Amino acid sequence: MEEQYVEDLKKTIFEWTSKCRICMSCYTDCPLQLSTKGFLTQGPTGITKALYYGILWNTLEGKDAEDLREIVYNCTTCGGCVNRCKTSACGIEVIDVVETGRQFLIEKMIGPMSEQRSALESIYKYGNPYGEAPEKRLDWLEDAEVKRLPGDKAEVLFYVGCTTSYEPELHGLARSLVKLFKFLNLDFGVLEGEVCCGDPARSIGDEFLFEEMKTLNVEKFTAAGVKTIVTASPHCFNAFNKKYEELADKFEVVHYTEFLARRFEGKESFFEKELPYTITYHDPCYLGKHNDIYEAPRELIRKIQGATLVEMEMTGANSLCCGGGGGRMYAEMKEEQRLADMRVRQAQAVGADMITTACPWCHTMIQNAVRDLQLQDEIQVRDIAELLSESLGL
Repeated sequence: MEEQYVEDLKKTIFEWTSKCRICMSCYTDCPLQLSTKGFLTQGPTGITKALYYGILWNTLEGKDAEDLREIVYNCTTCGGCVNRCKTSACGIEVIDVVETGRQFLIEKMIGPMSEQRSALESIYKYGNPYGEAPEKRLDWLEDAEVKRLPGDKAEVLFYVGCTTSYEPELHGLARSLVKLFKFLNLDFGVLEGEVCCGDPARSIGDEFLFEEMKTLNVEKFTAAGVKTIVTASPHCFNAFNKKYEELADKFEVVHYTEFLARRFEGKESFFEKELPYTITYHDPCYLGKHNDIYEAPRELIRKIQGATLVEMEMTGANSLCCGGGGGRMYAEMKEEQRLADMRVRQAQAVGADMITTACPWCHTMIQNAVRDLQLQDEIQVRDIAELLSESLGL
C-alpha cells in the first residue's frame, strides 16, 4: 500500500512536469525571483524540474536530498505561477506539483524542514501548529457573550482559526469580528473544541494528517448544525472550499470580507467615526490569487470615513506575497531580501501610514517586518475588521 502510494506520487509529478514547455513565463510572477535572486531555485520551473530529475536520477541521499528539500520547501505556494501558466502557457497546476513533491519527500524521510516537524507534531497532539493548549483556544473571547457550538445552536459559525486564536496581536481581529457580527444582529457562534483546518499540514506535505483534521472538522461542523461558516483566514477558507469535498453541498463557506461586504452594502452612513489614515491594502495570496477576491476588501475600506485608499506598486492579481504561505510560517528560509520587508517598503513608497490586510499570516509577517525595519512610528499594520469596528464606534 505504501509503495503504491509513493509510486502514485511519482507518477503525478512526472505527468505534470513533463507537460512543462520551459517557456519561463511563470518566472515573472514568482516572488522567489525577488527574494532569492536564484540563490535556491530558478523559479517555478526550477522547483518542478528539480523534483523531476531528483526522482528520475534517484539523487535522494545526502547533500543532494538536502538541496532538493530546500528548493521544494522554499515555495510560498502563492499561486502566481499557476495563474500565469493558465493564461500564457499550458495550464500546469504548479502548486499541486509542489505539494505532491512535498508528500513524496516526507514519504522518503527527506522532508519537511526541521522546524516544520514540530508544527506537524503539534497539530497532531494539540489541534494547532503552535503547541498551545486546546483549552486556551477561546481565551481571546474574554468575557464576551457568544454562543458555544454545538451546545448552543446558531445559523452562522465563526471559524476563528489557529493563528487568530493564539496570537495575542490578532485577538483584536477576532474580537472585532464578534462586535461586527453582533452589530449586524447575526445568529452566530464559535466552535467549542475548534481544531486546525489542516491547511498547514497539507502545505507542508503531510496529507494523512490533513485528512485526519478534515474528517474531524466535518464531524464538528455537522454536529454544530449551522448553515454558513465564516472564516477569518483565507487559508482556512481555501481549504474548506477547495479541499473539503464533503462540505460542498452542506454549508456555505465564506471569508469574512465577502460576508461583511454583502451585509454592509449601501450602509456607508453607519460608519460615522472618521479615521484619517492613508491606507494601502495588501492582497493575501489565498484570498486573491487563489480565489479571485479583490474587490470586497476594498469596498469595506472605502466605507471608512476620512480614510484614503492608495494602491502599492504590486497589487491585485500581481500582489507581492508576504512570504508566509506554503508552510514558511514555521521555518526560516534563506533569502537575500525578505518579501515582507519589500512589501513594507512598497507601502512607504505610496505614502501609506497604514497597511491593512485580511489574513492573519500576512498580518504577522508584515508586522514583524515593520518591527525589523524599526518603522513602528511611521506605519501601522491593522486588519480590515479592526478598522471597521473602530469606524462604527464599537
